Amino acid sequence: MFLEIIGYAASVVTAFSLMMKNIRKLRWWNFAGAAVFSLYGALIGAWPVFAMNAFVAVVDLYFLFQMNRQQEYFDIVEIDVHNSDFVRRFLEFYREDIARFFPEFKLEKSKKYRACFCLRNVRPTNLIIFSELSEKEIMVDLDYAIPEYRDMKTGKFVYDEGIKRLGLDEGQVFVSRNAEEAHNSYLRALGFVKRDDVYIKKAKD
Repeated sequence: MFLEIIGYAASVVTAFSLMMKNIRKLRWWNFAGAAVFSLYGALIGAWPVFAMNAFVAVVDLYFLFQMNRQQEYFDIVEIDVHNSDFVRRFLEFYREDIARFFPEFKLEKSKKYRACFCLRNVRPTNLIIFSELSEKEIMVDLDYAIPEYRDMKTGKFVYDEGIKRLGLDEGQVFVSRNAEEAHNSYLRALGFVKRDDVYIKKAKD
């Protein structure tokens, strides 16, 4: 019975890994599944199962190591959110996913925004849209990352180097609405602090 539980657990973890859109997470979960399957094969004496899954685990570790070594290029490009055809297509393509994380977001035609794309190896991975609450307070109306690039690297670049390039690093306070828990966890990891129903972060001078 114990061995069967290990086998079922390995199957569940491996199947779960295939649901990951983020490649790094997929590799980690697939490694965990392969490692447990390899252990299962060894315990029941099924050496082909052990060998195959041990090989898969090593391959996953190799690619994870390569990902950690890879030097990525980050840049930020400011755009006119109201007149950009690319922004319109981007928002439409990811409309359902954006609504899941930011159900209150709506681009208002009469509202003045500052917006930018964060480029990761020249690929637009994050769309950030700001609006001014006061001279020193900036509302983060949208901070959306495409599924394949949901890690902390881009966010750290945006709220450190990126805002400096946009001229938003002179003591401004960024305000983000309370959103879906995964996004709230992302905000907390970036140094945002919850105050009432919003998260706030002061730019580094």
